[in-house]
Amino acid sequence: MTDQPAQRATQLAERFWNGLLELEPLTGTYVGDERFDDRLSDPSDQDQAEMAAFFEVALAELATIDPAALDSALRTTLDVIEQGSRRAVNDIAHRVDRLHAVTHLFGPGNLLATLASIQRADTPERVDRYAARLSAIPGWLEAVGTVAMDGARLGQAAPTVVVDRSIGQVERLLAMDPAASPGMAPASGASAEGKDRVLSTLREQVWPAYERYLELLRRYRPSATESIGMSFLPDGEAMYASQIEAFTTLPLEAKEVHGVGLAELATIQEERQAIAEGLGHPDVESALREYEATGRDRAATRELMVRLVEEQVRRSWEAAPAFFGRLPRANCEVRPVEEFREDDMPGAFYNPPTADGSRPGVYYVNTGHLDQRPLHQTATTSFHEANPGHHFQISIEMEFTDRLPVRRFGGFLVGDAFVEGWGLYSERLADEMGLFGNEYERLGMLEAQAFRAGRLIVDTGIHALGWDRERAVRQMMDTGSTRADSEIEVDRYIAWPGQALAYMIGKLEIDRWRQAKGRQEGGAFSLRDFHDRVLALGSLSLASVARELGVPPRS
Repeated sequence: MTDQPAQRATQLAERFWNGLLELEPLTGTYVGDERFDDRLSDPSDQDQAEMAAFFEVALAELATIDPAALDSALRTTLDVIEQGSRRAVNDIAHRVDRLHAVTHLFGPGNLLATLASIQRADTPERVDRYAARLSAIPGWLEAVGTVAMDGARLGQAAPTVVVDRSIGQVERLLAMDPAASPGMAPASGASAEGKDRVLSTLREQVWPAYERYLELLRRYRPSATESIGMSFLPDGEAMYASQIEAFTTLPLEAKEVHGVGLAELATIQEERQAIAEGLGHPDVESALREYEATGRDRAATRELMVRLVEEQVRRSWEAAPAFFGRLPRANCEVRPVEEFREDDMPGAFYNPPTADGSRPGVYYVNTGHLDQRPLHQTATTSFHEANPGHHFQISIEMEFTDRLPVRRFGGFLVGDAFVEGWGLYSERLADEMGLFGNEYERLGMLEAQAFRAGRLIVDTGIHALGWDRERAVRQMMDTGSTRADSEIEVDRYIAWPGQALAYMIGKLEIDRWRQAKGRQEGGAFSLRDFHDRVLALGSLSLASVARELGVPPRS
């Protein structure tokens, strides 16, 4: 007899995933499903209503399926659907999309660079799809602009610093010749005719559309807020509370998170001081000044920075089998961030591979402003973004081919706490793996840990406690970051409330699971097996992972 709950759960998961890809076509492109590569999402108010209905129907059907009647794979699949649907419904209710319409992080100015990293137009059919998607950009930008202006009229506008960064980003894009722009990258393997078609679409449709969007941003700017915190917006406190839960997957109070950040930062600073004293210095600052004076803490060229990171990625890959029973099928590639957007992007980030491996996982390293990028911090970033961090976690999750697509690829639906928590946990794990070349790189690891503790303090300071930008920047500099990186990061927190909380909150939960399993299993505990089990569970809410591990929930 057919297992009815399992059958209904499977059918729901399949319908949900296909419906989601129609609503969010770029998601399919990210994972290598090319069915919707010829279109963009609809940012309009009408589509927001349709999306809300889609997720509410999913939640209603979920309520009729007993999770106790399902195995772990299906139970966690439904967890992803439920968490993602609740998060989406909350975002739509608060109209978070109005803030996403003007942002330098993942907004319109980044679209062509995003397509450059995920889409291919190397066959006639793929050229057709890509050209159609490019032709959709003018209508998409117009709809995004309408959403932005509606938000401004209702008092839900982005802060001035975010608007100014967005304007500068689009200006830099328009200053490029379309032939040398990221918009041509997907067509690098196309025929001459295909390249000409893409180029003419960029020149005749996309560039004029971005010029109109730039003019809209300039009209929008007088409505921008001088205050930088979400709590200053209408219903801002409730909106920020929803973002804390969306990204951490836990119902935490802002003041509680702030306190965790202060306590973690104090502990990390003590560790940093101990290393400095071990190096013969009275404090961390003097130890790093001496190291800087040797000239060994900066890369002389962009090429040297990329080569250094490639070596770190290779070494971490070779050391991994002692700590993991299962590795990704392939190592990731290293590429520099495109120069036109490097001023607005973090020091590094990771793009996952496609399901079939035809596009590799890529670790992007920012090679701009090398005089402000200390090399002693670079190693820990590589271990966070590549191995054993994001590349391991995301690639391994995607390689469970027996799972339904929403479970393999839908981790983004549930918030960032597991993914970013694993990345931060991996920085400490890299120390256990012996990957740091000297005590200065270990200081860099602790600076990164302090940086994430600082994020708990600063994100909540900005969005719940009324901090201004300079106070936030100074707090981040106190963690050991340069002013340039602190300003980029603070502007990121301003533009993306709550996301920065995911890292340390997630990492502390993984630490708690490891300690709990160690107590439960005693001498039989295997760190290698623990890592394999955690990565096999993958991107779920923190409570779901704890349940599947048999660990009591966070008190």
